[in-house]
Amino acid sequence: MNEHLFLPTPLFTRHVCFPDYIGGISGYPDHIVNREFQTKEFNLHRNYNLHIVLEGKGYLVTEGKRYDVLKGQGFLYGPGMRQRYYSDANEPWSIRWVHFYGERLEELLDGRGLDEPWLFALSNLSPIERLVQKLLSLGRAYQIDDEYTVASTLYELLTRLQTTSDRLNVPINHASDKIRAVANYVRTHSQESFSIEKAAALAGYSTHYFSRKFGQTVGKSFSDFLLESRLIQAKRLLASTGLSIKQIALETGFSQASYFSSCFRQLEGMTPLQFRSIHRIGEES
Repeated sequence: MNEHLFLPTPLFTRHVCFPDYIGGISGYPDHIVNREFQTKEFNLHRNYNLHIVLEGKGYLVTEGKRYDVLKGQGFLYGPGMRQRYYSDANEPWSIRWVHFYGERLEELLDGRGLDEPWLFALSNLSPIERLVQKLLSLGRAYQIDDEYTVASTLYELLTRLQTTSDRLNVPINHASDKIRAVANYVRTHSQESFSIEKAAALAGYSTHYFSRKFGQTVGKSFSDFLLESRLIQAKRLLASTGLSIKQIALETGFSQASYFSSCFRQLEGMTPLQFRSIHRIGEES
């Protein structure tokens, strides 16, 4: 078997998930895939790539480690990831794949596959195999009215994968590293015009996923972190310079002095002038 099926763009553009390309291969010992970051092959710079092993075995390579991938196991790559996997020469795998996209998939998949491949083992292969074969059957004779059945079948497949599988590779947690790097950048550039959309783009994540991971990693929301960063800069200027409150507000990223004073009073329990009178450099004992 060596099958490649491409599906048309759906009429409804906001499906939670929809396959772009499905297929499978069996009895091909030389099967090997070696894709670089952000490859546009099969639109994988914006699509997820899911593989399920039905028979035989193969290998997945990531971060210098090689993982065996056996019957009843599989893997998922998020958009734009480097991809390295291949069949065993003596026991070539029989695999089925689905390349897919959709609305808020990071939320549906809980971030799986975004920073590293998600390698998993299924507790029960049969229902997953049934859903994959259903997708292939629909793809072979696809008609416009099949769009909703295709979307719902893929949705069931993805949700079943998450509830009936165990992770095989230990997460490296690149996401936390990226979040911390962005947090450090925001801390030192807080005077600039910053939105959560801009910060998410720096990390390479959607706004929704970035917001959730930022809270988990830093312990506070992005907006609270940005405000805190700006007030830290403001306190430094209040204590070490003679700049006016209006000048300090503008220097630290606030559009209005009144809003700056309100935020300062709410978080510090005093006005900026009161803080200055207490902490002005040269006046403390």
